[in-house]
Amino acid sequence: MNLNTFFKEKNLPLTGKTLVVAASGGPDSMALVDLLVQLKKKRAFRLIVAHFDHQLRADSQEETALLKAYCQKQGLLLKNGSWDRDLQPETGIEAAARTVRYQFLIKVMKEVKGDYLLTAHHGNDLLENILLKFIRSGNPEEMNSLQAVGQMQGYPLLRPLLGYAKSDLLAYDQEHHLRFIEDSTNFEDETLRNRLRHYLVPLLKKENSHILNNAHRFSQETQLLVQLSQKELAHLPAPKLVLNYFYRWNKADLAALSETQRLYYWQQFIWKKWQRRVGPELNGFSLLAYQNYYYLWQHNLPQLESRQSIKPGQIFTFRQQQFILTLNQQENGERVGDFWSNESNFKVGSLPTGTKLLLKNGQHVKAKKMFAAAGIPLFLRPFCLTVFNAEEAAIFVEKAYQDQTWQADNKHYYLYLLKKV
Repeated sequence: MNLNTFFKEKNLPLTGKTLVVAASGGPDSMALVDLLVQLKKKRAFRLIVAHFDHQLRADSQEETALLKAYCQKQGLLLKNGSWDRDLQPETGIEAAARTVRYQFLIKVMKEVKGDYLLTAHHGNDLLENILLKFIRSGNPEEMNSLQAVGQMQGYPLLRPLLGYAKSDLLAYDQEHHLRFIEDSTNFEDETLRNRLRHYLVPLLKKENSHILNNAHRFSQETQLLVQLSQKELAHLPAPKLVLNYFYRWNKADLAALSETQRLYYWQQFIWKKWQRRVGPELNGFSLLAYQNYYYLWQHNLPQLESRQSIKPGQIFTFRQQQFILTLNQQENGERVGDFWSNESNFKVGSLPTGTKLLLKNGQHVKAKKMFAAAGIPLFLRPFCLTVFNAEEAAIFVEKAYQDQTWQADNKHYYLYLLKKV
């Protein structure tokens, strides 16, 4: 086993770089650390070992002691972290443990100014991961989530052992007389991953001894197909953010896509924007076509602010955005609209359903007709900022209406959305 080939094939420079390797003290990570130590004898780079004790097992301190002894012998810097038992949740412990471990690794990368973060994932892990994702979602992007070269919060994440089997690493440990501690929970059947490892993977290997190679090739080719599809979608016009929470696309911009391709596009957009993997139902999101547009938004939006009193020049908040009503045109802000009024005290908020608006001829019209004429769908209407006069009558509705009556002492008001500083 030789890691030099990995760095050459991936075109990853080593000279003068700082490598941080995540190590648990188990057989896989001990093999990776030792392989890097051997490579370090030939290549000039800095190697740092990062160990995180989850404190979930009684013998976890033995792993720390083992790594400390190894690092002292090899002259390596060891960075230790641990998870306070008081902060451990009663449910979802596996996901929470992964989160705090990654947070620790990123912290170490920042402290030592690391260039590469390495983990000891191997071919068996890759096969298990593909099977897990196939069972849970069938999402291609999730199936190839274990890549030889990836990213974690902006740092290069390397997995140089994906081309090797677990048995290869155990053989390396034995050949080089490396001590390790096997995680006893790996032999339990509590988790789906362990059940796949203990029962399904052996059956697959029995059917085809090259199943790990097939999994590796499947992962690489899936990644290539995903990259090609994303490249095609990147040419599409970006959506417009409407009323702070809603993304809008012109139907004509997506007309060349089939229904299946559009669904894939929505899923990709949700992943990039919210870091959420969703199925065909787009769980947690709503998608609606209205007139010439598609609208997409996340569920459980923040509650809109109550109606509030304002004066000209006063900054106020609506739908978690800051606005200002002035008698002068502003440079620092996006102009939302303008209206004329002879008053100086106003209220702002959301327009109640069923409100009637005053027309120039003195007649009233239902607000829904003005919204429909402006192309504003029903679900957007509560989010349109409305200005009310002292009599609680609506005199301005964002994107839909402004008071059409005129008086000689009217003043010209401008409404601005303030830019974020």
